[in-house]
Amino acid sequence: MEWDPAMQWLTGLKTVNAHTLSDFRVEHKAALVELFAGLLALLEAEGLVSLEQVMHDGTKIRAQAGVDSFRREKTLRERLAEAWEAVKQMRDPQAEAPAKNRKQAAQERAARERVKRLESAMEELAVLQAEKAKKGGKDEARVSLTEPEARKMKHGDNAIAPSYNAQITTEAEHGIIVGAHATQCSSDANSLMPALEEVARNLEKKPRQVVVDGGFTNRENIIECAAQGIDLLGKLPDPKERSEAAMKANGIDPNFAPHCFRIVEQGERLECPGECSLEQLGKSVKHGNRYQQYQAGGEDCLSCRHQPQCCPKTPERGRTVSIRLEEHPEMAAFRQKMATGESQAIYRRRGPVAEFPNAWIKEKLGVRKFRVRGLVKAESELLWACLTYNIMQWVRLVWRQRVMA
Repeated sequence: MEWDPAMQWLTGLKTVNAHTLSDFRVEHKAALVELFAGLLALLEAEGLVSLEQVMHDGTKIRAQAGVDSFRREKTLRERLAEAWEAVKQMRDPQAEAPAKNRKQAAQERAARERVKRLESAMEELAVLQAEKAKKGGKDEARVSLTEPEARKMKHGDNAIAPSYNAQITTEAEHGIIVGAHATQCSSDANSLMPALEEVARNLEKKPRQVVVDGGFTNRENIIECAAQGIDLLGKLPDPKERSEAAMKANGIDPNFAPHCFRIVEQGERLECPGECSLEQLGKSVKHGNRYQQYQAGGEDCLSCRHQPQCCPKTPERGRTVSIRLEEHPEMAAFRQKMATGESQAIYRRRGPVAEFPNAWIKEKLGVRKFRVRGLVKAESELLWACLTYNIMQWVRLVWRQRVMA
């Protein structure tokens, strides 16, 4: 590109360096999205894309930021003050003549980029602090000095590293990726609906059926998919197992979970495994489910031989138990649907279809760690990888067969 006439003409006498590539990733993201959607249109015309059934999965991809680059608010403010002081000591290139040499210009640019990065870190820290305050977290929020948008996430090998969560939707018939985006949230729970919106933007229609794993199967997604007419299939945890896990987290023996209590006198009373009686306390509605609360007398719990296992923390108040009387209609319908053999057979196909593109991108293209910094650039790299995957599928399914014919 520096000396070859053909390449000079092709690039308009411009050379490609790190800054050119960085600017390209940021400034032409919309064009990349349009290119990705355009290829999907071509594949659809070839009969290789069907939205009758799609499989969705998420995978963690490491960021460039180091684990030791995360700092609290106090340190961030100190570093930002130091960065501003360094900038003030340099002359303004807009007010005076250009820098004397490339080294000085690079130093000035680096100083200003550091200020910009630290200001971005302060903005990300404010977001994290608001999230922690909402959840009632006590730990101080930390953010990376080198890549503020990265978040610490747990990977399959139990390693915790700064990462982004790549969400990939694959159509089931030919294994074509029909949607991809990256998020900062380590949990998959809130990523399904944005992923389906991404598919709708790319192909101008929604999938008829979507199959996901347990990370995406929650009340909000089930109800929203039902409202949009999308048939959702996934693995929903057994209510008894969830209840036992919640009891164990509170120091209560799983054998004394609510489902182990017996309803007597047509729901007027509850009988515990120790044969103590719990009287009705009240009713409540939560997330569309109706519950009945019961409470035992404090003197009964204090004198019960099962008190350490059943009511370990405040026996003097008496054990309180909440029994679900009626489940949300959409949740009940979903459980009934997933109990059928047909739904279970479809769900078993999810792994090979949804997880293959993740493995291909990581193994074939080496995208186990993003080569760029920031969510926008990381998402662009993810889209390039998915675009490459789809082109390779196009070659395998269409062009190679035509050549062989």
